[in-house]
Amino acid sequence: MLCVNVYRELRLMFRILVAMLCVCLLEACSPSFDWRQVDFGQRGASGVLPDSPQTQTHQVAYETWTLPLSMTSARAGSVLFALGSAPLPPDLSASSSERERLARWAIKSFYQNAGAELPDPAPGPGERFTVHGQGPSGAVVIEAQVRVTDVEWLEAVVIAAPEDYAQAPVGDFWFSLRWPVSTPSGSGRRVPPGPARMVAANPSASQQ
Repeated sequence: MLCVNVYRELRLMFRILVAMLCVCLLEACSPSFDWRQVDFGQRGASGVLPDSPQTQTHQVAYETWTLPLSMTSARAGSVLFALGSAPLPPDLSASSSERERLARWAIKSFYQNAGAELPDPAPGPGERFTVHGQGPSGAVVIEAQVRVTDVEWLEAVVIAAPEDYAQAPVGDFWFSLRWPVSTPSGSGRRVPPGPARMVAANPSASQQ
């Protein structure tokens, strides 16, 4: 059974990302979307990030496994963009049901870390979703997508204050993403992202 301690490392990663956002808000940063291509993961996943991306790796405890989740992030103004990946251990990689459980757990953690309620039905693996929650300095909007292939856990994330999120060209970030798709032989091919399903965690927010 999952316990509160299981979410500690993901909460830490979330707090680091939100802290970077808060610093930018305090500095009154001016938006500058100088997009640069960034490759992440093991099978050619790629996207774009603004400015000069930096990478941090944290060990994430998930059930009986410890996964090294590396997040490459950058900000433009008060909007933070991040791309993440973690290789899967062989026993987790070998089970499609365990991989799906990992993806759903990662999705749920975004809502929990933002103090938001997981909607019913919850977004599934590979679906883009939006969380309206709270960060250390107030309301935040988190838009994310989680995929778990047969070899790795992948994430793409945008975090911003609501008013800045509405004005930022986040569509450019999502349009640039290329996800690997596993084939029966174990190789991967790159494909563009599919249609997004936007899920509002705040019951008073409209579903997009």
